[in-house]
Amino acid sequence: MDGQPLAQIRGSRIAVTGAGGFIGLATCQRLAADGAHVVGLDLTQAAETVVRAAGAEFRAVDVTDAAAVRSAVEGCDGVVHTAALVAEHGAMADFVRVNVGGTRNVLDAARDAGVLRAVHLSSVATLGYDAARDLPEDAPTRTTGAVYVDTKTASHELALGRGAAIVRPGDVYGPGSIPWTVRPVGLMRAGRFFLPGRGDGIITPIYVDDLVDCVVRALVHPDAAGRAYIAHDGSPVTAAEFFAHYARMLGKEAVPTLPRPVMAAVAAAEELRSRVTGKPPIFARASLIYITRGGAYPNARARDELDWEPRVDLAAGMERTGAWLREQGLLG
Repeated sequence: MDGQPLAQIRGSRIAVTGAGGFIGLATCQRLAADGAHVVGLDLTQAAETVVRAAGAEFRAVDVTDAAAVRSAVEGCDGVVHTAALVAEHGAMADFVRVNVGGTRNVLDAARDAGVLRAVHLSSVATLGYDAARDLPEDAPTRTTGAVYVDTKTASHELALGRGAAIVRPGDVYGPGSIPWTVRPVGLMRAGRFFLPGRGDGIITPIYVDDLVDCVVRALVHPDAAGRAYIAHDGSPVTAAEFFAHYARMLGKEAVPTLPRPVMAAVAAAEELRSRVTGKPPIFARASLIYITRGGAYPNARARDELDWEPRVDLAAGMERTGAWLREQGLLG
């Protein structure tokens, strides 16, 4: 990348990795609606179906395959890198291969192909779990010992060093979100969702459409290269407040809680079961740490530099999300 932005979205050729995923698909839909020729990169037939339905070209590409990535981004004006291995538990080697190696492949291919601007999706968790709202947005990244967070931290630093624009989402919910919408609703329906302690960990929500708007602005802003932007709605809430929206959709009075030591023991048992069976744990110790974090994170830079403003507050976002959940039959 040479630090230049896209002159405009309309008419540009833009590759999106992880195109069949939650954020990747929403990005494809927005870019296609704005008149871009979108090239969606992903692996599965299911991804191909939804990517083509979004109005994008589909390329079957594994981001760990450097040659395939290089071929796919040739001729592109921009790249949005959303592909990642997202889980609370697993083998570090797998996370490094996808989250770090895949990021290296995508950004190196973008540079060699003369792509004007690449946007990398990072995470607020790269600042640690106890960040303050007055923390400088260019504060050093931190590791936590969690495989996902630590490899996202490494990929964040790699992207920064290669001049990508970086967007650090908060907790992204909305239609299609697995960790912040679909999974908790499913567990609540089954009577298996609990919050630790009083449920007073801090959530920094962002509705998916607002996140994608920040990504698009980072693609076209002249000074976004090499900058990292935190994106959330500016109104942190407790975990109890956030998940209460889903509880009400399901006709429940409140979200049940358990003492944190009990949930820690359950998480450890789930991880042991996962190692024995090969099935992912329902709840891992990394999840416990994340859901009890105290960090609220700043978000002024995206507002000030990208002229970005989140437009969907939590009440409106949950109303839209509830409508989608009902449409999908996920509320029973």
